[in-house]
Amino acid sequence: MKVFSALILASLLLGSVMAQDKAMNRLEVKVAEVSPSGGIKVTVSNGSNRAIKLWEESNSWGAARWRVLRIRKGQLEVFFQNPNQRFTRNIPTPKEIAAGAQIEQKLDLNGGNWCGFGHCSAYNEHGFGGREANFEPGDIVLVTYDVPRTNEASEMSVWYGVTAALRTVQ
Repeated sequence: MKVFSALILASLLLGSVMAQDKAMNRLEVKVAEVSPSGGIKVTVSNGSNRAIKLWEESNSWGAARWRVLRIRKGQLEVFFQNPNQRFTRNIPTPKEIAAGAQIEQKLDLNGGNWCGFGHCSAYNEHGFGGREANFEPGDIVLVTYDVPRTNEASEMSVWYGVTAALRTVQ
């Protein structure tokens, strides 16, 4: 019960730490699907009446923004995108979600460029140094999308803040 209460509190706190711009506050994530093999499908929705820009993940401006917390039988395991990725070109490039629209984001914890179990995988590595992440019925999965405020984000009107979603695996 303590773990579940802490999760609810964390989810509420993370969801409330958003940018002050009202349109930017309307970015919401939802865990649409969880695969036993470590995959997660997330929908990212723009609930505002104007477009919201997000950083492209193909460069360091948008990379390493997703985190996944898995609670299994009271034990917490944290996964996060590998922040030590190499990019051939690093230009701050945004993508746009139209007003009222949503996009789908697939997170594959075993697909490379993720950290977990004390190991960060390379882009072409499957799993985490010989271990694989998985999900079982009863696991609690908390997904967060966290983008810090930077001068570039402000100048280019790119969304910044933290938003989160919680799901129990069936």
